[in-house]
Amino acid sequence: MKKIYLFLLFTSLLTTAFSQKKIKYSKAFLAKLEKIQIDLYTPVEGKYKSTRPTKNDYQAIDHVIYSKKEALEIRYAIIPFEEGKPTTQIPHIDFMRVVMSTATNEEEEAVVSVHSIPDQDLKTNFNADWGSMAYFQPKTRFSKYKHCRLVSLYSEGLGMVYVFFLFDEPSRFLDNRLHSLRFKTKI
Repeated sequence: MKKIYLFLLFTSLLTTAFSQKKIKYSKAFLAKLEKIQIDLYTPVEGKYKSTRPTKNDYQAIDHVIYSKKEALEIRYAIIPFEEGKPTTQIPHIDFMRVVMSTATNEEEEAVVSVHSIPDQDLKTNFNADWGSMAYFQPKTRFSKYKHCRLVSLYSEGLGMVYVFFLFDEPSRFLDNRLHSLRFKTKI
């Protein structure tokens, strides 16, 4: 009887391991993550899959994953630090540029809500020097989803990362994916 349980447990673990191979990262994306020293935590549940970033006029996107089960699409944009390039040295200005570029301005009732991430959360959860979050309705040419939560994180001398969480209805999955990356510990 124990052998049957062990066999079933082993089979389910193998099935889970093989089903998680659907997220594939490009070499360019992995190189950018390494350049700005980001650890990315791949979701192990939710049946996430990779898809190609769609071209848009508002924000370059490096990688996209989505889950039909969780009704959530996550887009990553990585901006490595460049000496002499102001947008990689003044994170709050670039963050507002990204918000204004991707948030809709087609509806009068459209609201953008911006929140800073408390310093303790930045250090503990993201190992970042600066961070902010925005909630807004994205431009229709940027996303087919009704809502966006944008998380922006910055580490001085390394760069900036933008994570776009796109969804139609808020759910617990949105908060479950919030801490999906962090800067590696500075030496």
